[in-house]
Amino acid sequence: MNNNKIKVLFITGSGRCGSTILHDILGQIDGFSAIGELRYIWERGFIRNRLCGCQLPFQECELWRAVVNEAFDSINNVDAQKMFRLTHNFRLYHLFLALFPYSRIKLTSRFKEYLDNLERLYRAIQTSTRCRLIIDSTKDIQYGYLLQKIPMIELYIVHLIRDPRAVAYSWSRKKLFEPDIKNFEYMDQKNSIRSSLQWNARNIIAEIYLRKKALRYMMLRYEDFIKKPQESVKRILSMVGEAEADLSFIKHSKVKINKANHSVFGNLDRFRTGTVELKIDNEWKAKMKILDKISVVALSWPFLLKYRYQI
Repeated sequence: MNNNKIKVLFITGSGRCGSTILHDILGQIDGFSAIGELRYIWERGFIRNRLCGCQLPFQECELWRAVVNEAFDSINNVDAQKMFRLTHNFRLYHLFLALFPYSRIKLTSRFKEYLDNLERLYRAIQTSTRCRLIIDSTKDIQYGYLLQKIPMIELYIVHLIRDPRAVAYSWSRKKLFEPDIKNFEYMDQKNSIRSSLQWNARNIIAEIYLRKKALRYMMLRYEDFIKKPQESVKRILSMVGEAEADLSFIKHSKVKINKANHSVFGNLDRFRTGTVELKIDNEWKAKMKILDKISVVALSWPFLLKYRYQI
């Protein structure tokens, strides 16, 4: 390993796959820094000043102030609106264009400033937190693809997969982004068809673009992780070269979240602290509409079989 490189563990998969609790658990390990979904830092942090995982507005968080000053000297020295537009405009279909050498060169050139600023951010996080590993739970495959284009990042990938019926049921529920009663906003909701198509696309494209191109990749089913959290975390630690890390805060099906994370974006669970019981949420089995279940199975059955889920 090159000691000058920035070690980043990137969690990929579909939305609502359980990445937040995995991110929070890994963030409890000494020398690990859990930053949430960094893809959204330009909009949620620089532009809108939404809550950090420590429950302070981004621009009032001591850690993020130190990171921004380290990376850019001042928050005014980076065009956050431009970075947000570049982030938003890089879509999944760009990955197909990247299959062709000419298009790949053009994409790399177009996003050079964005990649340079990302590298400065990750380096500043490493410096400010003095961490050995940064945990990014962005999930988006196209973002993970861009991280692979930053030479100074030593990228590790955990591909987290959850039963698509549980994912579809979760997308159907109304959920808050943040515990902010003055500026509350709800997460997007999706019907079972849209959710299933997205689940299919994200998981298969993750295997094509991240698994086949990454030297350090592991697939993990959410259900297996919840059943055997310590064993699953040990597998991840072995991959990232941190096998000796202390996991005493994980006791069978319970985990102590004592260290607040500084995630810039994610679901409401990122604000959780204290003892958290790990259990598989099977509410969908009883409460999900039968037509929605049928829709998900009809659209996703080849992948249900591939990932060892019962139909």
